[in-house]
Amino acid sequence: MRRFFVLTSSLVLASVSFGCSASKEDDGFTLEDGGTDGGFSLDGGEDGNFDISADGPVGPCEGLRCQVKACGGGADTTVSGTVYAPNGTLPLYNVIVYVPNLTPLPLTKGVTCDKCGAIASGDPITTALTDSKGNFTLKGVPVGSDIPLVIQLGKWRRQVKINVNECVDNKITDKNLTRLPKNQKEGDMPKIAVTVGGCDRLSCMLPKVGIDASEFGADGSAAAVHFYNPSGGVFGGGGPAGMKDARVLWDNPAKLKEYDIAVFSCECFENSPGSKDAKSFAAVDQYLKAGGRIFTTDFQYLWYKSSPDPAMKAVMPIPGGAPGGTNPATLDTTFTKGKALADWLAYVDKTTTYGKVTCDYVFNNFSPADKTKAQVWASSIGISGGAGTTNNPRFVTINTPVGKPVEEQCGKAVHLDAHINGSDTIDASYPAGCKSAIKQGEEAFAFFFFDLASCIQKDGEPPKPPPVK
Repeated sequence: MRRFFVLTSSLVLASVSFGCSASKEDDGFTLEDGGTDGGFSLDGGEDGNFDISADGPVGPCEGLRCQVKACGGGADTTVSGTVYAPNGTLPLYNVIVYVPNLTPLPLTKGVTCDKCGAIASGDPITTALTDSKGNFTLKGVPVGSDIPLVIQLGKWRRQVKINVNECVDNKITDKNLTRLPKNQKEGDMPKIAVTVGGCDRLSCMLPKVGIDASEFGADGSAAAVHFYNPSGGVFGGGGPAGMKDARVLWDNPAKLKEYDIAVFSCECFENSPGSKDAKSFAAVDQYLKAGGRIFTTDFQYLWYKSSPDPAMKAVMPIPGGAPGGTNPATLDTTFTKGKALADWLAYVDKTTTYGKVTCDYVFNNFSPADKTKAQVWASSIGISGGAGTTNNPRFVTINTPVGKPVEEQCGKAVHLDAHINGSDTIDASYPAGCKSAIKQGEEAFAFFFFDLASCIQKDGEPPKPPPVK
């Protein structure tokens, strides 16, 4: 049997003939049956064309790829569903969903450089990303029982098994299958450090998004979330027993790099006495450049204002002082992820005005940003003082190292120039005092908190699912 491939400058024509032969005078590319030894050969010939002689099949399928079925009439075997936060109620945007052909490898502990475009662990057969409603559809899914499904957002990773029927959409309706893990028994979780603060109860968002109380602890515990108290509690806040001073974290780059994400709550002052100094700013700068992710509100802008990195300090002037800004903040929907935030908020909270976010309190600490170094997600007019009465940034993200091409960036900072929770109680009974319903500012926190865990990309561009080999 011989197969003939004729190459032209504009297209490739292929024909198959049986029981025929072709000579070197054939103006084409020939693939010849070379017998039973399984090899093939290339022969360029005098006319510049070449022959491939081959025996046996080339590239047989392996593993679950052999269970991907061809469907007629334009049909496909698909799996669809919605990915949720650990609480099973908040849908999540930009989560990777895939079917692996191999068992995914264990995740690396500590800070890593997670860039978009890498192939997910486990040799994915098909991949997808969730949209602004948390929905996904996987195409070309292997058929059978106990098909593995991976749901991943940074170091949040859940692995489940599903049954897949041939040539139809297999819709997953059980939220317990498609939510991120509540605890480390259910799957992988990022290691998170939280510094508590007396003026913004960010700590209460962690139980509200569904993280188990068993995962809240102090430095040295096996819990996924460790809490630290700035200044011995003078301007800090309550939390789990055994909290160490925040300087144990802030002054030590090696300690910071044990954590994938760090959340720094507002302490009520720009710099509480003894809370942080040049040593702290240098350590956090190293952490960000190594791939660390930080989340800050209000007075925690000091990490940018006092950074030893001139590029970070040049992102935007920060007069600071916590003067007032107007509520609500208006979202920028002109870039893909900004519109996704607006669409997501409108979907999860029907009481919102589209593209607007009302927080407990909005500040006016930041002057307009250099948009080549930062992504401004929301703005509002300043009332007076500080950055003035112009339209100034309220929600900002900065990829690090600042100003480098995205291919060289590993870390990210998120700042909300606002307070999002002034009503809950955080004390030794934590998280028992986190009782209030999630408000709009907290919803914005939830979006950014999970987005902070995602791979680094240009936030102005549409996210892309990981490639498949």
